[in-house]
Amino acid sequence: MVEWEHTHPINLEEEEGQLAVDVYLKDGELVIVSPISGVTMNDIEILVHGDMLIIRGKRLPPENPKITDYLYRECYWGPFSKTIILPRDVDVDNIKASLKDGILMIRIPKIRGETVKKIELE
Repeated sequence: MVEWEHTHPINLEEEEGQLAVDVYLKDGELVIVSPISGVTMNDIEILVHGDMLIIRGKRLPPENPKITDYLYRECYWGPFSKTIILPRDVDVDNIKASLKDGILMIRIPKIRGETVKKIELE
């Protein structure tokens, strides 16, 4: 029988995972995409606080194995979050978010950017 020694106990309440995201501009929108399988819309919260977009939630395992049951652990289960600094020229009042096939997609329309005006000295 093989003895497995676990030197780093896992506490799902203390760890917090980071989401991987892609952020790009397309057709006048800032688009944020994240593969986030294993959750429903009820498990995710999306907030705007000042110039920050905050995505947070919790992914629970389909079963609840004890830490000593693991032979190999690569999947992340538990709370997660991601904070993204938003540019000034986005319309946070018209953000749209969807979750389909394990992909979270957030679309934020861009508003007309600030124009630069040169002032002539007299």
